[in-house]
Amino acid sequence: MLLNISKSATLPTSAETVWALLRQPKRVAACLPNVQEFSERDAPGEYLAVLVERLGPFSIDVALSVNVVEDAAARRTTARVSGEDRAGNARVRGEVGATVMAAGAGATLDVTSRVEVLGRLATLGAVPIRRRGDQVFDQFIENLRVAVAAGAGNVL
Repeated sequence: MLLNISKSATLPTSAETVWALLRQPKRVAACLPNVQEFSERDAPGEYLAVLVERLGPFSIDVALSVNVVEDAAARRTTARVSGEDRAGNARVRGEVGATVMAAGAGATLDVTSRVEVLGRLATLGAVPIRRRGDQVFDQFIENLRVAVAAGAGNVL
């Protein structure tokens, strides 16, 4: 099942501050709910992550390979992800992109994802998986707001 999700959020901080945060994959991962582990690999822009999630009757523990590429001129970062649940319930692969734009005194963050979900988890259908994706996005934005409000954006 292929899921395409696009979301936008306005943040009460400068585009430069948001962009500086997005350029730090470890900091971004810390804002993502259910990312249990995040570590660098040997090559630049290469990371390993573990996503733990409960959706319907499934508990998944997905070891993800993450490749992050940024386009500084466009203030866009793209993460290519692929991985498989350790219990065999799901395989995931796709791309998640984030673009930051100035919006008055604040910033707009546009996030797009094109992710393919395969395996038993896909039998749930698009509606519950998309609903969970919306919840993850909302929590990510809230965590990002908290990080910026706590001064995290000022030490970048």
